[in-house]
Amino acid sequence: MSGGPTEQLNSVADLIRRFGLASLHPTLSACEALSGEDSSLDVAVLGQFKSGKSSLLNAVLGEAVFPVGAVPVTAIITRAVDGPERVVRVTHQDGSVEEVAPNRLAEFVTEASNPENRRRVAVVDVFTPSLSDLPGLRLVDTPGLGSVLAHNTETTRTWMPNVAVALVTVSAERPLSDEDRRLVDEARQMAPRVVVVLTKVDLLSEAERAEVIAFLERALRASFGASVPVLPFSTRSETTRWLRQLREVVLLPVARDVAGERRAALSLKLATLARACHGYLTVGLRAAERADTERERLRATVLNEAVSAEVIRDELRLAEQRVCGGTRPAFEKTFVGQRGVIVQRTTDALTADLRTWQGNLAQQAQRYEAWMAERVDAELTPLSRDSAVVAADLLRQAEGRFRRVIEAFRDRLSRNIADATGVTVSSTAWEVKRPEVAVVPVAVSRTFMTHWDLLWWLLPMWLVGGLFRRHVLGRIPWEVEKNLIRLAGDWAGVVDAAVSDLRVQAATWVDTELATLDRLLRQRPAEASAFCEALRRLEETGVPQP
Repeated sequence: MSGGPTEQLNSVADLIRRFGLASLHPTLSACEALSGEDSSLDVAVLGQFKSGKSSLLNAVLGEAVFPVGAVPVTAIITRAVDGPERVVRVTHQDGSVEEVAPNRLAEFVTEASNPENRRRVAVVDVFTPSLSDLPGLRLVDTPGLGSVLAHNTETTRTWMPNVAVALVTVSAERPLSDEDRRLVDEARQMAPRVVVVLTKVDLLSEAERAEVIAFLERALRASFGASVPVLPFSTRSETTRWLRQLREVVLLPVARDVAGERRAALSLKLATLARACHGYLTVGLRAAERADTERERLRATVLNEAVSAEVIRDELRLAEQRVCGGTRPAFEKTFVGQRGVIVQRTTDALTADLRTWQGNLAQQAQRYEAWMAERVDAELTPLSRDSAVVAADLLRQAEGRFRRVIEAFRDRLSRNIADATGVTVSSTAWEVKRPEVAVVPVAVSRTFMTHWDLLWWLLPMWLVGGLFRRHVLGRIPWEVEKNLIRLAGDWAGVVDAAVSDLRVQAATWVDTELATLDRLLRQRPAEASAFCEALRRLEETGVPQP
């Protein structure tokens, strides 16, 4: 006989822990969080970096709570919930909690003030009276997918199982990329209510907006076989209109029935959890029902050479090599393409400044060294910052390659299991923790003018001033190019390390999945009754089974 949601969850959780099904723990934790009657319902804003997530949330709050900027800003999961006064509470990865002044929020959640998450922040909660009309809801700002700034243990995809209501932002500048489709698909598996918010619609005319919305609705229905609501939004034009629509269509209905929304989210997640658990337990039972020789044959059939850890690692290494082989050329192409513009600007600036310089040859040579270092730094710093887009694209390529290897592995493994046991196992997806990659600082190569320094007493400026000026101006193309190439190498090194991190994550996921199945496939006849009892208990919970 089935019990209530809490009893159902407790039964499934007991089975997952008892049989060591570690890959189901993230979804289990999300279910446990939703089972609390007083827990807040997470309304998460998800999307690509720079798709307008933080700006959207600030508009909902009616105040600038979440930091925004000209480059990807949010690096830490940041949540806003109703409270009598503005309070910011920081939870660190070691479990410690501290309250900080509201004006210090950016110190903890942005890459600029908390580079590479050196403060080791897990999550930041903002309590604000701005949400008094949305009781029970917790608005969540997530690091943008595809951003090189999205790091730490609470990265967006790792946190995805916690989503109860998902607002997926899609920019009008690039509507419905492949990454957007994947994100909507992931959100639909985790949350019973998913809405696509088309941001930056101020860039479109009325007719263009209608056309883009119609396109999105058709594309989403074609992809998922069901309609996904699409709401337009802008923080620059008609914001009140779009905000009212968002509140009336999504936020207020959810706030009026938080308990019902929580039950729906819990039901969806619990059903997913139970199906996966059922598959694993059935595999264990099939193994336990066989004699030693047959069981070993079954294990060899399921865990054959096609899914061996060594084969998958080789495939992952090959994928890594293909991406890393293109990182330096990609950055060099980006940087060297700016060489002419930077050389011209630098030459014009130095030509103008040289007229004002005073002093002997040694003094002017030293001044040139300092001037060039400062100028190149000023030119390359914004270029390096903007190159985060190139890095993000390379990481997306790497993740895409690794995902294809993982998916092929899962398909082969699932076929092996189905062919050998007749069981369909719904294993969990590989949850990526984006590597810690920050914007690469510019390290300018020193400009040496030592030979000019040594001749200052022999060659007066009135005699060699023209020669000196022609010489330093002529060096500019070389100085710019060598520093562009150096920066390209620095960026390539950082991205290659991040790609390697992704490969290790993928390999670890494969090892965990194989270890779980290997343990289940070694079950002896004495354990059969335990698996039968576990499956009976799972079916008695009343949670939908395959």
